[in-house]
Amino acid sequence: MYKRVLYPALGLMLGGMAVTADATELYRYVNDKGITVLDRSVPPQFVSRGYEVLDKDGRVKQVVPAAPTPDELRAMREAEKEQRRQRSSDETLLRLYSSVADLDRAHQRQIQQIETLIATAEAGLMTLRSQRDDVQSRAASQERAGRKVDPLLLQQLENIEAERRRLERQIRSNRAEIDAVNTAFTSRRERLAQLLPD
Repeated sequence: MYKRVLYPALGLMLGGMAVTADATELYRYVNDKGITVLDRSVPPQFVSRGYEVLDKDGRVKQVVPAAPTPDELRAMREAEKEQRRQRSSDETLLRLYSSVADLDRAHQRQIQQIETLIATAEAGLMTLRSQRDDVQSRAASQERAGRKVDPLLLQQLENIEAERRRLERQIRSNRAEIDAVNTAFTSRRERLAQLLPD
C-alpha cells in the first residue's frame, strides 16, 4: 500500500499548466480515452483530473487528487460556512452558561417570564368580560325603556371586543413561544453537555 497525500488546491493551481517530472520521477494519469499513461509530464488538459507521482522504482510518492467540480466546491464552501457558524454558536454557548444547571436556570426564568405575560393577559380577559357584561346590561336597559342605545355604549362594546381578540392572539403567541423556547433550550442543553468537560 502507498501513502495517499492530498493536495486539493494543487490541481486547481496547475489546471492550465503541464506538470513535468525531474529525471527520477514519472507521472501516471488517465487520458481522455480512459487509458492510463506513464510519462515524464502530465499534459495541461489532464492535470485537473488528478495524477500520481512515481519514483524511479515505480513506487507512488504522491497522489494529487482531481480538482473538485463546481458542485463539490459549493458543497465545500457550505460545509466551511456551517463549521464557522457552529464554532461561533459554541463559543456563545460557553460564554453564556458555565454549566448545564446554569442553562436550566436560565431556561426556567425565561419560561416564567412568558407564563407571567399569559397570566396577565388572562386576567385582562376576565376584566373585559366584566366590562362587557356591564355595558351590555346598560344597553339592554335603554332598549327596554324604548330608547335608542347610546352610540357610546356600542363603541365601548366594539372596543372591548377588539381588545379581547388582541389578548387572545397574544396568549396564543405566548404559548407558541413557550414551545419554541423549550425546543431551543433542549438543543442548547444537549450541545452544552457535549462541549463541557466530564
